[in-house]
Amino acid sequence: MRAPAGALCALALAAAAPLAPAQSSASDLVRAPAPRLAPVRAMEPVADPEPLRLEAPVPRLSPRRAPPRAPFARKQAGFNLTLRGELVTDLAVFTVFARPGERVLLEADAPVRWPGATAPSPRHVWTAPSQPGLSTLILEGEEGAAMTLNLVTMRALAEARGGVLNGYRIGEYPSEPYRGEAAYRAPEALVEVSGALANLRVTPHFTLGQFLCKQAHDGTPYVLVTEALLVKLEHILEAVNEAGWRVDTLGVMSGYRTPAYNRAIGNGANSRHVYGGAADIFIDLEGDGRMSDLNGDGVVDRRDAALLFDLIENLYGASPDFARHLGGLGEYGPTRFHGGFVHVDERGWRARWGRRTG
Repeated sequence: MRAPAGALCALALAAAAPLAPAQSSASDLVRAPAPRLAPVRAMEPVADPEPLRLEAPVPRLSPRRAPPRAPFARKQAGFNLTLRGELVTDLAVFTVFARPGERVLLEADAPVRWPGATAPSPRHVWTAPSQPGLSTLILEGEEGAAMTLNLVTMRALAEARGGVLNGYRIGEYPSEPYRGEAAYRAPEALVEVSGALANLRVTPHFTLGQFLCKQAHDGTPYVLVTEALLVKLEHILEAVNEAGWRVDTLGVMSGYRTPAYNRAIGNGANSRHVYGGAADIFIDLEGDGRMSDLNGDGVVDRRDAALLFDLIENLYGASPDFARHLGGLGEYGPTRFHGGFVHVDERGWRARWGRRTG
């Protein structure tokens, strides 16, 4: 949705203090070139295999509908904002992650009064400070259009020693990007999740903490999540609610994984999870942290994950906005370790796996 042409936006800038240095503990640690470290322990045996051949769909029952609740609100800003000349969002809350010193191009489709500017302009270049921290821009329009834009400066990964960043084990990224793709280049920085930053609402319906790696640790953890994944997940959440499953967010079984943790649970080095571009998601109607019985057959099984898989697959043909976000889609049934889920990522090309018959 676009704001009326010529709408002026007022801008307030609030910068928080730099994030505190991470602390490390001496318990349950292993010897490394840096301080003693917490061992990486596998907590979720979730696979991320190479794509398999897409087979015939599983037979479906009628989808189960959630009890009546207040209508789902997508929470649009009322205007579009383009990040780095590529990603477009109209969400009322959004977050940009930047390397220290990075210059980030922000372009609105209506005039905006940027900090330090003498007149409204649709274009602004934000330069991330040298130290990790959070700044927030509040953009307000004349007719109620508004966006809260979180600007997060990350911690440079070059500060890591022996695969450890301030006591948090990261591991090593591949030296060469998979297939030469830019999306698989090793990241230059990670988000330092100190204090209450885990509770930061990165979009209207997701928090930063939902994407934290599951590895055991002491002190401050680090995370990586791409802006493109956030936009994609909000699209999926909206479609889930339109289908009749009323939830305020999606369950995220696995978001970011450090290379060390990803290796410990037996996954490939090129998993999109280690680049912050993937999430294993499910629909949790009861709030018990597992996939719900979506088709109403009284059993929570792979057929429920298949319904979510099909919903996402169908979005590519039904939504031009969603169709821009090409990526992987995988279907997984429940095991004794976890419920069913669907893997989604934003790798930039189509990949499908996990579909079974029967």
